[in-house]
Amino acid sequence: MADNIRPACLPQLPGGGFASAWLPLTRARFFPRHFRLEAPADPNRRRVISVAFDRKLAESNKPVTITRVGSFYDQRYGDFDIPPTLLAEMVRNFNARTYGQDIFIDVAHRPEDGAAGKITRLWQDGDRLLGNVDWTPYGRNAISQRGYQYLSAEFIDNYIDNEQKRAHGAVLFGAGLTIRPVIKRLDPVQLAEPVGFHHDLKTQFVKEARNLMNKHLQALIKRLSELGLDQSVIDQIVKGFENVAKTLGEDETALKSLAEQMAETGKILAEAIGAKPATVNLTVQASKPAASETQPATSESKTLTEDDIRRLWADERKREADTLAASTKTLAERKTQFRTLLEASESVKALAEPQRATLLAGEAIITAGFTADQVDALAKQHLQLAEQMAVAAKLAALGWQGKGSMHVEMGSDNSPLKLQEQIDQRMKATAGGQKLKLTAADKLSAGARLILAEFDRVNALRLAEEARLLADGGTTSTLNFGLPVGYVRTVIREALADLRILELVSVRTDPNNGAVTMVPYEERKAGSILNDGIVFEGKEIPRASITQLFDTAYVNQMKLSLKITNEAIHFSQHSIIDWDAYARNVESNGRIIQELVARRLANEMQRAADAYGAVVHTAENIAAQLTGSKSLIKTSAFPIVRPRQVFDLRGNAVGSPENPITVIVNGTTLSAYDGSGTQTAGTYYVVENYNLGFIRLVNQLGVPQTPTASSACTVTYSEAVNLSKFDLKLPASTTLEDHLNGALRVFGARKAALLSDRYILPDFALMSPVLNDTLTNARQFAAEAARAGSNLTGVGDLATIKGITGVGTTAPGIDLGDERILLGQRGTLTYTVVKPFVIGTPFEAVGPNGLPTAEKIAYGEEYNSIHVPKPLYPRFTSMIVYDSDARTVAV
Repeated sequence: MADNIRPACLPQLPGGGFASAWLPLTRARFFPRHFRLEAPADPNRRRVISVAFDRKLAESNKPVTITRVGSFYDQRYGDFDIPPTLLAEMVRNFNARTYGQDIFIDVAHRPEDGAAGKITRLWQDGDRLLGNVDWTPYGRNAISQRGYQYLSAEFIDNYIDNEQKRAHGAVLFGAGLTIRPVIKRLDPVQLAEPVGFHHDLKTQFVKEARNLMNKHLQALIKRLSELGLDQSVIDQIVKGFENVAKTLGEDETALKSLAEQMAETGKILAEAIGAKPATVNLTVQASKPAASETQPATSESKTLTEDDIRRLWADERKREADTLAASTKTLAERKTQFRTLLEASESVKALAEPQRATLLAGEAIITAGFTADQVDALAKQHLQLAEQMAVAAKLAALGWQGKGSMHVEMGSDNSPLKLQEQIDQRMKATAGGQKLKLTAADKLSAGARLILAEFDRVNALRLAEEARLLADGGTTSTLNFGLPVGYVRTVIREALADLRILELVSVRTDPNNGAVTMVPYEERKAGSILNDGIVFEGKEIPRASITQLFDTAYVNQMKLSLKITNEAIHFSQHSIIDWDAYARNVESNGRIIQELVARRLANEMQRAADAYGAVVHTAENIAAQLTGSKSLIKTSAFPIVRPRQVFDLRGNAVGSPENPITVIVNGTTLSAYDGSGTQTAGTYYVVENYNLGFIRLVNQLGVPQTPTASSACTVTYSEAVNLSKFDLKLPASTTLEDHLNGALRVFGARKAALLSDRYILPDFALMSPVLNDTLTNARQFAAEAARAGSNLTGVGDLATIKGITGVGTTAPGIDLGDERILLGQRGTLTYTVVKPFVIGTPFEAVGPNGLPTAEKIAYGEEYNSIHVPKPLYPRFTSMIVYDSDARTVAV
């Protein structure tokens, strides 16, 4: 019987399968709000289908468009973007069932009235989010009878579950059918006829098609039996009929004609062979085109064997595949033409990334039917829009909220850079300016340029005004601006100018000003491709072994208070800038900020490295060390993993601490010393050296304490094992230079461990200048023993070890100390600046008696997150270079 029949009235997916309706949804991302956004209709969208398809593919549902990439506006939420990364975030949470239940669609946002449908699957396809929906009769009625043609998606931008209270990012938790959409140019909800093609209806269609074929087949069998043919001959004729009928679908006229030809063939065979068994070729009559004046009508008989029929079927499938391939190629060429025209435009290049993405998303409306001229016209329209967007962005940056039609000639003047050049020129002529780096913009690292660009965006109006004032005569006043914003920019520039650790991390900006930020990362799943990528016909194709994921990072404030004397406030009695004082303050404050950032970045990378595979030591007995004369506790195992506790902006702990340290002295659990000097009187602990396992007991002022053990004295901590140790203790009859060659061999072993066990190629080695200098004494760096891949810089510092670039730390108090070398892959840690560093207006300082001290106080703050996703911890490792004798005698 025919098993390749399908109804021609229903749309079909590439690869087969039916769907009940088109379903567009949409979503946006904000902090921390709940959104309902509508999707508009597009009545011109259609699918082209053919007559026959494979029954196996018919079992799948047709995908529906859920949302698209773009930038939008709504008066309730303002401007919002839907970037491609958020589509992946939605899919991830849907597949993980983060919301904890099925996702339903209701009518008019009234879930109490019942479900209109259930979203059964989500996936990302380029700039589109696709899904399958199971509609209920209630939903089909609302669409077809009550006019609910659009959807309003409901989601939370940063869903926090009510069990673990953990943030998961954007989660779609429903949608409502509506009649007033906000989002434009999305597909409407279009129900096919009959509405809701579920399994029962599909079975019904197949059954009807099969009955139609059976009707003519039974008539054929009856006529063949009346001719007195042998059953073997009848079976061959019937089989030929069935093979050809599979290609005719529900065309009753064609089926009837085929049955008549087969019956005529049976009549000829009956006259030729009678009732004898035989093997026969089946003849199918095919009419040629009607007669013309030059060509009379003819007919031709063609003998079709089973192989002929199979070949005809294969040819038809090939023609369909070739047509699809040609259409796909044309579509790709048209979209490439569109993107090339836009990306070559200076107006588009000048736009921010979200705006560029919005314009480029215009390619979504291009179809394979577009001509090259039509694509050119569409690109020209988008380029005009790009110019308008650039003008609007420029005006908004200058603080002008104009309305109506605007046109501005955008010159080459760049206020931030112009102001910076003016400041640098004035500082260069002072003694204080000689200590500054005064790095040009094009010489800064990519991360530094990104942070300064965000600062310039936020402070564009003030930067432009200060540039004008300096150009007019070089005077300004604290009465107008407090600390000039140009000064703050210069401090940031100096802090980041030679901060080499920025080259090791991924620097991002997130202007959404949310309490959390989503950190993208890639995860490689080694060995996840089954059968080495060999896939047989009709089998599932495995996904790529690299997956794009997101992790939630909490934003914290980095604040710094500065006391500035009136003599160094940058301004004299006559409000003329004192550029020497200006330069000295830039140098000192820039150095402080640089040290803060460097310390936080380095410590977080070391913490992530140590946390990987850490081993917990519970209630280690330290009573023997507390003799009444020692304040230092040495753990039996080392190094110690720095604990990690996530906090929100209000200082509330989020989740449980990782790798906590617990110190108990004489039955009392001690708190960690915070260095504020304001803790209540008592004994506290402070980790003096994570590398060597040193914990110091101090009082609230940081003064060492020497208790005597009288009851339980224990310490619980985690030992880092993702490392190797090298003892600097010099063996007998060994020179220091030769001994240090062993340290370089250990270094090479850590590199090999990353490369062979974790498929990670480390590209930096972070260490202190002291350790850097120590290793340069290795014999391997002598000219006569030099080895490829390891060399020194012109001033004698390490340039590379085993082909890995050496990078020195530039701040005191970093956990690496003078014992640790951290190896890793650049970009593993993400440093996200949500709000750039800004120093507020100075205010008068007073002494203990409330009297002024002729000083000013100002404080600055930066909102940022510093985060390594836990799956990326294995991208770091380290080694410790220490002296075992020095650790033994330490007190």
